[in-house]
Amino acid sequence: MVAALGLAVWLSGCGLAPASHDVSPASAMAYMAYDLNWEPCSADVWVTGVIVPGEAGDAELKDDQGIVRSIVWGTHNTAVVDWGRRYRIGGRWFNTEATLSACAGADAVIPQ
Repeated sequence: MVAALGLAVWLSGCGLAPASHDVSPASAMAYMAYDLNWEPCSADVWVTGVIVPGEAGDAELKDDQGIVRSIVWGTHNTAVVDWGRRYRIGGRWFNTEATLSACAGADAVIPQ
């Protein structure tokens, strides 16, 4: 009975552990465009969507309206994203609303 209780507690804790990320050479982060060591920014813009491969093979964000946006990942952003997972990402527009700069850091990358 004690073993069963211990197993139940252990299994319930598994759902609280952070999801593991793909760190292989085929991971989304391996295909991410990075900035040129710019300073972190505030999250002036938030975009929610799924990480998808772009036409050129780079990692992009397909938002909830179906618009695929390029991402420029902040050099100082320690967050990790994975293919096919949905995130709310904060940052700034890079040049236009077609490219999101994820320069606001790991706190502005929220799995959904």
